[in-house]
Amino acid sequence: MASEKNMHLLVMDHDPVTAALLVANIQAQGFTQVEHFADVSGLAQAVASTRPDLVIFNYHFDLPESLESCALIRRIAPHTAILAMASAGPAIKRLRSWNRETGALDAILEKPFLNLRFQAALDDVAQGKRASLAMEVKAARLENLLPEDALSAMNRHHAGEVELFEGTVVFTDIRRSSEMITQLPPREFFRQLNQTLSIQARLVRDYEGSVIKFTGDGVLAVFRGMGKSYLALRCAVELASNSCQQIFPYGIGVAGGLVLAGLVGDSSRAGQKQQYDVIGASVHLAARLCSMASAREVITTQQAYAAARFSHPVTRSIGRVSIRGFDAGVDCVALNPAREITATATGT
Repeated sequence: MASEKNMHLLVMDHDPVTAALLVANIQAQGFTQVEHFADVSGLAQAVASTRPDLVIFNYHFDLPESLESCALIRRIAPHTAILAMASAGPAIKRLRSWNRETGALDAILEKPFLNLRFQAALDDVAQGKRASLAMEVKAARLENLLPEDALSAMNRHHAGEVELFEGTVVFTDIRRSSEMITQLPPREFFRQLNQTLSIQARLVRDYEGSVIKFTGDGVLAVFRGMGKSYLALRCAVELASNSCQQIFPYGIGVAGGLVLAGLVGDSSRAGQKQQYDVIGASVHLAARLCSMASAREVITTQQAYAAARFSHPVTRSIGRVSIRGFDAGVDCVALNPAREITATATGT
């Protein structure tokens, strides 16, 4: 929000006489950006196009329907402050009662008032809106720190509940990152690492997957729903062939199966740190396959490859592999993204 005297103010008043007096009063106090509107449609268009700092609404008791213009402003521009004023008696009582029901107003001022009271009301509204905007910016930044599935999972389940679903897991891991960090200045290493991980996350989202977390030098992502195996492997091959491989080469592992998702951490006391994560045999297997993959290579299970139902011209069979944590061997294939994929169908 702008500094007080530079705020962009819109005045809503159906009565041209009282409107002229109100605008003159506001301008006399040093506010230069003041516009008057007598009808709701003009006000709504101005609010939508200019996003003013403050709307001053002069309420008249004989026009109760005019209160809907305040509700409309709140819907159009939730960050715009609304200061309403009304005469003592029934008008101010109705205004306060309506605001208790709707919460559409940021401040209410009773007429008649001295200029000092009006200035104080403007200052309070400006301060409140600045604090509200700061909190929303902070909340948005904190939301970016959460995995993409975490908020939706919290809405779907009560605290402490876990979700079990069929998914396809994609793991990426940069090769020789410990060696690279000694060869590049720390800030440059971090910049290039962040660029690589950002590209990987974008590709996961492009193929309708969810990034669960960044593992320091890689990404853990999960695909769910119809076509999960197909989308996961298409994404994996795209990850393997992406130009960011030239900056930090990485391998990719893909596995499908049951995935358990929820909050993990210290839940014994309120306020303890927890984080959203996924666990399960399929997650473990994808991580193991990723560690087996060479740079620019995708290793996946034969089962996930068959479920995806697309052919790749340079697929090579690895055969049955013994993987720690699995009693039986796992049949695997490796995909080299040197050539384009030939899609035959969208799988499960």
